[in-house]
Amino acid sequence: MIFLRFWFPVIVYSGIIFYVSSLSSVSTPQSIPHLDKVYHLAEYALYGFLLARALLHSFDRLTPSRLILFSALGAGLYGVTDEIHQSFVPGRDASFGDIVADTIGGLIGVLTYIWLHNLKRKKSR
Repeated sequence: MIFLRFWFPVIVYSGIIFYVSSLSSVSTPQSIPHLDKVYHLAEYALYGFLLARALLHSFDRLTPSRLILFSALGAGLYGVTDEIHQSFVPGRDASFGDIVADTIGGLIGVLTYIWLHNLKRKKSR
């Protein structure tokens, strides 16, 4: 049950990221510089959020610092594999800046999850 409830969304979202990365032509408005980095931040913030949720509910003794580390690292590593994948897609390229944005987005996602989780726990007391 834990797998379906907590890990299945991570796997599905990983697949969505993979699919979008497989598209040859993903265009962003050129009038706003570095807008693609904002997209990466948002995309991987959700990934980090989902990953933190799955990790927290799968491992009983996971400290907040380890949850942050593992979630941000997991998002960053998936970002690396995503960029490698994109380097083989015609019309796409790999970017170190995108990896940085992915990792920061993952960190934002896990921090958001921890904040909301703690808020929920305070309300239930």
